[in-house]
Amino acid sequence: MKESLSTFLCILLTIVLVAGAVCIGAVRGWHNEQVATLEAISVGSDLSEPLRNRGMDAANLAVVASRHLAVKDPDVVMLQQSYFKICKTNSSAIERAQADAQISIAAASLAQRLPQLASVQASQRDQAYITALTRSLSQPTSFAEDYTAALKDYNARLNSSLTGKLAMLLGVEPIPVTTGGN
Repeated sequence: MKESLSTFLCILLTIVLVAGAVCIGAVRGWHNEQVATLEAISVGSDLSEPLRNRGMDAANLAVVASRHLAVKDPDVVMLQQSYFKICKTNSSAIERAQADAQISIAAASLAQRLPQLASVQASQRDQAYITALTRSLSQPTSFAEDYTAALKDYNARLNSSLTGKLAMLLGVEPIPVTTGGN
């Protein structure tokens, strides 16, 4: 009798330990997946490098445009703010995606306004900069779509796997996929 109780307790303890290990592994594994997904779209990642270059081009366009426009021109201010949001390390991916969209809007506006100015027409160098920068910056990029796709992929994998469902029961949550209207 004593031996069968001891065997039963050992088997029960083994089941509890295995279940605990599976739960801990699921939570840690999916948490690490979440961190890896968010790092893939963070400042300095391969996905963000073209966006960073775009931010630097926006800053260059702001410098050229400020030579010809009023001090607090809204499009120049938007370009400068977007540059800071894209290039500072504590900006979220959502903020950078919104800044990316704002760059396209401001560049398109400047592409229409700047060539009409006499001061721009007098400077061949600024005409070349404005033409090149507004042409490339007016075109929307795929950063917001790439960001959304990365999050949706993580969430789909989390929701479709058994360990993902277990991890969600234990507190791991899907990553929100809103881009603030973009």
